Amino acid sequence: MYLKKFKVCILLVSAIATSSSTLAITSSTSDDNLVATKMYITDEFEVTMRSGTSTSYEILLLLKSGQAVTVLEEDPATQYSLVKTDNDKQGYVLSRYLVDIPSARLRLTSLQLATATQKQENQSLQAEISILQTDLANQLASNENLKNALQTSEEELDRVSLAAENALNIIEKNKTLEATINDLRQQQSRLSDENTILKDSTRMDWFVRGGAVSLIAFLIGILITRIRWKKQESWGAY
Repeated sequence: MYLKKFKVCILLVSAIATSSSTLAITSSTSDDNLVATKMYITDEFEVTMRSGTSTSYEILLLLKSGQAVTVLEEDPATQYSLVKTDNDKQGYVLSRYLVDIPSARLRLTSLQLATATQKQENQSLQAEISILQTDLANQLASNENLKNALQTSEEELDRVSLAAENALNIIEKNKTLEATINDLRQQQSRLSDENTILKDSTRMDWFVRGGAVSLIAFLIGILITRIRWKKQESWGAY
């Protein structure tokens, strides 16, 4: 019975399509001024979910294209499948309207969203790259300044090291000079002592010599006196 009804429906649809095409051809031939316009078949359609496995059963829902359902069982004879929606409503839909992947429209929407997300991420990455490039340029400039400062510090350190080395040499020379001065002072002190001793010795020599001369003069005076006495006595004897 259901098969007869299905065949009748097919015949009705074919008749309607034939009549529509005939009318379209008649209309196109009768109106030469009609401009042909290219149009596209929409992918927005709805699938009926019925209470049974034929078009004679009640329509429970209109399932939109791309809507996800869970297949509970399949009937190859009637080519209907028992499905369940996300809100736990059950019914029968034609099996040829069920595919194991989302519809092209949904996939396109997902791809468009993914593309938009990727564009936003690319823009964010480009902005981040720009910031990193700016930071890198600043770091390079800072490194160059640090290199120049380091070179200046090294040159200053070399000058300070040279000055310190010269200062150390001067200190060593001063120490050597101080040692030499101390030696000279000691030598001077010894010479002064020796000069003092020599002066004392010279004074003593002069004192001794003066004493000796005085003694000799005294002795000579005594001798001369005696010689005179002897001559006077000899003259008195005559």
